[in-house]
Amino acid sequence: MKRYYSLWKSTWWLWALIFGGTLFLSQLNDLLFYVSLVYLPICVSVFLWFGLVRFDEHGNEIDMT
Repeated sequence: MKRYYSLWKSTWWLWALIFGGTLFLSQLNDLLFYVSLVYLPICVSVFLWFGLVRFDEHGNEIDMT
């Protein structure tokens, strides 16, 4: 769980922008609302994947080089 907290601390602004933009676009058109129903679960799965890849179980960033 510490890995996801560390990822959230470093990218909270990006995820707030993604969710805010999705909510804004879903208010514009019915089609965009249905697209957001697919888009948001994809964003959550990408967040979980990046947490597994970029951070260890203690929340420390893994050196990718």
